[in-house]
Amino acid sequence: MPDATLIVRRASVSRKGGSWDDNDFDVFDGDRDVGRIYRVDSNDGIEVWFWGLSAAFQLTARKCYGRTRSLDDAKAAFRVEYEAWQKDAANGQDNH
Repeated sequence: MPDATLIVRRASVSRKGGSWDDNDFDVFDGDRDVGRIYRVDSNDGIEVWFWGLSAAFQLTARKCYGRTRSLDDAKAAFRVEYEAWQKDAANGQDNH
């Protein structure tokens, strides 16, 4: 199976209406919204990024979200989990 093409777009571009921070991103697999990545503040002032797959993925036993120290790390963690989910789905595993 080839690697999934994931597209990361600023929320201010991909969402209609509202006011979105420049560090808030939606993740797409083609036209399908599959998750979100955004920067959160931590209590100690260290930059922290949240990544999470969309609600449809949260019905599985797989990890569907996490936190990292950089945007690049968040993108990488998102990709790893998304591709693992795709592989399981292709093999007929629902992970419940």
